[in-house]
Amino acid sequence: MGRVRGPGPCCLPGRDRMAPVLPLTRWPSSDSKGLMRRLRITGLVGFAKRVRQELSGPIGSHRLAELRREVQDCVQAVTRIFRDTGGREENLALPSRKAYEFLRGLDLDSVVAQTTSAASRYPPDSVSLPGLVSHFEWLVDRLARHNDREARENARREILSDTESIEHEIEAKHIRPEHLRRQSREIRGWLAYFSQRENLDAYCAAVAAAQPAFRDACSWPVGPSVAVLLHFRPMHGMYRIRREDGAIVVRLPTPMICYDRPLFRSLAAVAFRKSNDRKAVHEAAASEAYQRIASALEQLGGVVTQTRGLHHDLAESFDRVNAGYFNGSVPRPRLVWSRTFAARKFGHYDHANDTVMVNMVLDRETVAGWAVDFIVYHELLHKQLGVVWKSSRMAAHTPEFLKRERRFRQYEQARATLRKLASER
Repeated sequence: MGRVRGPGPCCLPGRDRMAPVLPLTRWPSSDSKGLMRRLRITGLVGFAKRVRQELSGPIGSHRLAELRREVQDCVQAVTRIFRDTGGREENLALPSRKAYEFLRGLDLDSVVAQTTSAASRYPPDSVSLPGLVSHFEWLVDRLARHNDREARENARREILSDTESIEHEIEAKHIRPEHLRRQSREIRGWLAYFSQRENLDAYCAAVAAAQPAFRDACSWPVGPSVAVLLHFRPMHGMYRIRREDGAIVVRLPTPMICYDRPLFRSLAAVAFRKSNDRKAVHEAAASEAYQRIASALEQLGGVVTQTRGLHHDLAESFDRVNAGYFNGSVPRPRLVWSRTFAARKFGHYDHANDTVMVNMVLDRETVAGWAVDFIVYHELLHKQLGVVWKSSRMAAHTPEFLKRERRFRQYEQARATLRKLASER
């Protein structure tokens, strides 16, 4: 099956319950001498991530007791897997090993339970809305195939009904934005945004503008019987293109509905490797129109601000850095911890979504606060200085950037700390 993917990860939905499932995804692989190389365990990383997320917020005494049992059961299950397979901790794939180290090192007896209403019955990132994803997939495909006025009005009635049902369910069950799975939250925002007629009109106009651009640029055989379908949807990355059931499906981030025909032609040329010039597309993703749509979608889906980790708070780090190095002049971006225990980067600034991501590997007691501040400072420099384009190539770490970076007061100590952490990974 042919497939083209743009930059950015593909996020897969996780489980709806906190309790882990820990079978082997495959039997351990061995080298030519019969020595075990890697041991992969399903559910371990996702469970550790949700435990960390839940402990970062208020938690009731009953839920804390449940969580203590679940963590103990998980660690014991991994121990049994080691015994049954002859494996050891060092045989775990890196994300699994970091997740196991985190769970094994938790001191839940030191966690203070909340007795107020702040402690919810729902763990963070745990609630999915039944049938929502499959219905959403059907809806965007329908909009891609039928773009006349009657089809548009039928789709709008469907969207209005969906939005009403979702909001009724959320209100009846006292579900807050942080309880919803990210995918459910993003689709909720998408439906609410396009329930407004002018926004749905803009969506359909974008489909009409983008479809010929991608058909003309497509390097795969595209006959009259092959449909090119445009889906503007919640996603990460610049584009995702694949052959699917006799059609070519082009998936683009929702805010790209603000692009015009020339921009879609530029994007299609990049996607099918007919051009390396990404400047216009990247600048459009940083535009006010794109950011306005992205912000509206997030607001309608429900804003989740969980900057506090187990040991460090990104909001506090931002305030220190902004006051100490930027005279408080930098507007606060969205601040998030990474979603994995073993990412390749310690931090990242997403210009399109004005988001600073910090690797959760830094959220530990042995990492000094100024090390986290250094990563936040580094990413805020990206936000403030932007990027420089040279011969259609993007340069972020310019001489000016590196000069400014060295002004960080604990620059050498921070670099040494990060090198040490990198050697562990």
